[in-house]
Order: sequence, then structure tokens, then C-alpha cells
Amino acid sequence: MLEAVLALIAGLVLVFAGKRFFWLAAGLAAFLLTWVVFEELFGGGWVAILVGLVLAVLLGWLATKFIKWVGLFIGFAAGAVIFPFLLGLIGIDLNWLIGALLGGVIGLILMNFLFDWGLIVLTALMGSSVVSNQLEIGFGLSAAFAGLIGLVLLVAGVIVQARTKD
Repeated sequence: MLEAVLALIAGLVLVFAGKRFFWLAAGLAAFLLTWVVFEELFGGGWVAILVGLVLAVLLGWLATKFIKWVGLFIGFAAGAVIFPFLLGLIGIDLNWLIGALLGGVIGLILMNFLFDWGLIVLTALMGSSVVSNQLEIGFGLSAAFAGLIGLVLLVAGVIVQARTKD
């Protein structure tokens, strides 16, 4: 239950403050990607949280020094987390690793060419997908209702972040 609550908090921060707090978005992206990988490969647990926290702090610090490179990583991480989830929503059953790699490349390309808007859209999308996924799996909401909440959060997050765009 603690993992689900932490994921909800991380997702909401990404939805509404991903662009403004770039270093925090970088850390959360590292944490969430680590968590998803550990969940898929090893079943999650406390090790996933600890490794994710270490990588989150490291990437958050690196984001203050190497903005472009970390932005590209965020694009890859967001795409890797989001794409398999979106494929599942539309009923496509693709190997998780292949879906994550394809999504990562798409996210990387988006961030490379449209950095500001890419960061806004990807952080809002990643955060909303994490929230809706946790509402469904962690709290037992129906997939349709959790998806609807995720969609509302995505739109709200893009609007809020676009208004605070530099």
C-alpha cells in the first residue's frame, strides 16, 4: 500500500510540476523507470524503492548540471514507462521490453526536437499514467474509471504546465 501511495504522489507531482521543477521531474522519472523495471523483472519490493531513490537523487543532481542530456533521458524514461501502458489500454499485447524500448526511442526523439513541449507533455503523460495505473492496480478501481481519471489529469497537467511555461 505504501508503494501505491508513493506512486500516486510521484505521479501527481509529475502531472502538475514536471516542467517547473525539472530536477524533480528527472529524479521522479528515474525512480519510476527503476520501479517499473524492478516490478517487471523481480516483482518490485523495497529493493526497487531503494535503488529508485538512489538513482532519483543522482539524476536530480545531474539535471542541475546537464539539462539537455537529462532531458533526453527523461524523454526515454517517460516513453519507456508510458508506451507499454498505452498499448495495454488499447488491447495490444506486446512484450514489455520491446514496448518499453520503442516508447523510449519515441520519447527521446520528442524531447530532442521539442524540448519544452516534450517535457510538458511527457511528464504530464507519465504522471497521469502512473496515477491511473495505481488507481486500478493498487486501489482496485475499474480500468475504465482509472483511465478516465488519467485522461483528465493529463489534460489538466498540460494546461497547468503550459501556463507556467517560461
